[in-house]
Amino acid sequence: MSRVAGWVVLMLALAVSYHPAEAAQAKKAPAQPKTTVAVLRPEGRQADALRKVLAAELGKKGRGRVVLPAKKVDAQVKLLRGGPKTEEQRQALAKKLGADILILSSVKGTKRWDVQVRAYSGQDGSLIAEEAWDVRTNRAFPDVRRELEPKLGAALKEGPPQSLPPTAVTPPTPVVSEPEVAPAAPIAEAPRQAVVKPPPPTVTKKEEPPAQPEPKAAGPRDLDGPTLEALLSGQGLFRRFNFSGSNASQLPDYSLNSAAAASLAVSYFPLSHFTDGMVHNLGLVARGSRSFGLSTRLPDGSSHPTTAQLIEGGLRFRLPLRWLELSVGALYGTHSFAVELPPESTFALPDVDYRFAHVELGLRKALNERWAIAARVGYQHVLSGGELSSDDYLPELSGSGIDGELAVEFALTRVLGLRVGGEVRSYSFTAGAAEGTPVFAGGAKDLYFSGQLGLYVRL
Repeated sequence: MSRVAGWVVLMLALAVSYHPAEAAQAKKAPAQPKTTVAVLRPEGRQADALRKVLAAELGKKGRGRVVLPAKKVDAQVKLLRGGPKTEEQRQALAKKLGADILILSSVKGTKRWDVQVRAYSGQDGSLIAEEAWDVRTNRAFPDVRRELEPKLGAALKEGPPQSLPPTAVTPPTPVVSEPEVAPAAPIAEAPRQAVVKPPPPTVTKKEEPPAQPEPKAAGPRDLDGPTLEALLSGQGLFRRFNFSGSNASQLPDYSLNSAAAASLAVSYFPLSHFTDGMVHNLGLVARGSRSFGLSTRLPDGSSHPTTAQLIEGGLRFRLPLRWLELSVGALYGTHSFAVELPPESTFALPDVDYRFAHVELGLRKALNERWAIAARVGYQHVLSGGELSSDDYLPELSGSGIDGELAVEFALTRVLGLRVGGEVRSYSFTAGAAEGTPVFAGGAKDLYFSGQLGLYVRL
């Protein structure tokens, strides 16, 4: 009987020691919510390469973060004028994106790259951490890739507030009553000295360094390029016109030693508002110049008003490369030069009005954050020459032209800058008459040169 009672007591002990709540608690805990990170497009020419490195490193598996898609981030940033400059703007942007952390960065320089990365809190837009690198020119950014997590990882671990899983309630263990024991007689103890607790240590709150203001210095154009470019400049104009052929020495030449003109050139890329693909680099271009206060003095001493004007427009496609930007253009234009001679004048100088199809190749290279050089070369197929192609001068005119431009740019701000340079245009024509046919002249040459100083805007 005693053996049976022993088995019963053992079974009761096992039943009491079994805690189903603790067994459930041993199951796998639910996954903790991840920190959502928004990597904004960096500033600088190597923006796309740096962004890929930051997104790849911050979103690596096992680091408890989720990096938002770039297109989603860019779509919300475009709605902010000037980008998230203030804490309120950053807080509003993070709320729309559902981001806990905003990453802003920049890459500048030519021989070496100055990389800056800033992390801002999505709750209040304040600066959490900031790091800078002075690295060699490498689109893989190995130094940043290697040191990003050790330098910024601790600051980014403070993600969204996480709620702990509910604690399982363990049923109370039944208590087996024991026979009461008579209390022992009290034993006299020596009085103890009062324990004086030391005052709690004073915790000094570490102040965060103030956020540095956004750089205002101008930087070179990034790989996507601006949406709008405009150049307004003043010009000094020169011209040389002369006939060629057997009787060219008997015909008058024309020389313009100096004249004032104004010019405006505009390039606009409307597709950049709607797409990030290659077609967003296709845009419209228009250029024009006109002289003012110009007059021509003839050999007899008389002076007559004169007009010089150039207008052309068409399409332009730019190709951003790693170290420079190439562009090709296809345009149609007119170039005229007219002297208002009286009807009784015998001076044999034709007015010209060239209509041409123009193809050109251009490039622009940034030397550093402020200085850049630009060049352009083109070919014109002349379709007509105005009075020059009439029966009185060169009736079967055929001709072509070439042009070239070289300029230096200096950035005043990120938007405005100065441009100084020179442009040359040369036209060559032949009469194209049958052999033995009397002609006014065998051909003609028309040369223009202009120096310019202007102010450009890039948006």
